[in-house]
Amino acid sequence: MVKTTTQRSWGQNLGVGANILPGLDPATFSANLEQFFQAGSKVMDHWRQVSDELCEFGKSCLKRNMEVGHKVTRCGSVHEALEAQTDFARTTVQDYIAESGKLAEMSTRAIFEGLSAWKALAPRAESEEATKHSMAAE
Repeated sequence: MVKTTTQRSWGQNLGVGANILPGLDPATFSANLEQFFQAGSKVMDHWRQVSDELCEFGKSCLKRNMEVGHKVTRCGSVHEALEAQTDFARTTVQDYIAESGKLAEMSTRAIFEGLSAWKALAPRAESEEATKHSMAAE
């Protein structure tokens, strides 16, 4: 005896497609697409600011390294050269400590505001999903 199979669409199979993760339902996803891009843009903007800060810090470090090299070569004695190197080392450590604090603050803000932007999407997606399920039950 031949068994007949029924054909189901992709979304109707249990455990397949949108049934696995309701948040991936194409209708819900497309309804939130604009907010999704806005949230993503906010996240990218914050990380761009962190990247810009790192580039500026690297540029200033390179400039200071070149300046101290010129200063050391113009020194008249070993004592002056050691003093120039000591000052350079002291200011470099202070600059790195200050920059690491600044980057930590910027990164924390970027993560917090990025998560806040994504979190703002969640209640809307959940309410739309609940509305969709209640309409389907009727």
